[in-house]
Amino acid sequence: MELQQCWMRYLRAEELMEQGHWPEAHQLYGDVLDHLPIHIHQALENEHIKPCQFSCLLLGLRDATVAQSEILNQMGQQKRAFATLNQSYALFQFISLETSDLVQRTITLIDNKSEDILRHMGAFCHAQHDDQWMLQYEHIQKAHHHFAKLRVTSDSHHSTHLLN
Repeated sequence: MELQQCWMRYLRAEELMEQGHWPEAHQLYGDVLDHLPIHIHQALENEHIKPCQFSCLLLGLRDATVAQSEILNQMGQQKRAFATLNQSYALFQFISLETSDLVQRTITLIDNKSEDILRHMGAFCHAQHDDQWMLQYEHIQKAHHHFAKLRVTSDSHHSTHLLN
């Protein structure tokens, strides 16, 4: 799916959500979440993409993820709702490890949206009132901590290479 078509589906899904047409929005958000990560990866490889353009893609991913997870949760599909959040959260985490100029220029946004999705995951798990969900969230928090340490290590190695 072309980026423009993906973006139009995203905008239409937002409209449908506001109007309370959740089944239709669910379908469109599904399409967006199937294709937007591909466009994000392509943007990372595109030397001509501007940080503001990349930021729009990231914001769209975050918003579509949260909306889709809310819809799935309302439909009683908690495992899929959580998986949706987790998948996008993981993508943000891996993007944050990239050393490209584009990522470095948008790292604050990447970190903020990653933290935002993590908060949604925490709220979701707490709302389930189930030890298994809380254990799942605890594992993700530990992984989050390890990613943060990995980024610090990666950043220090990158800056060392820049100095040499």
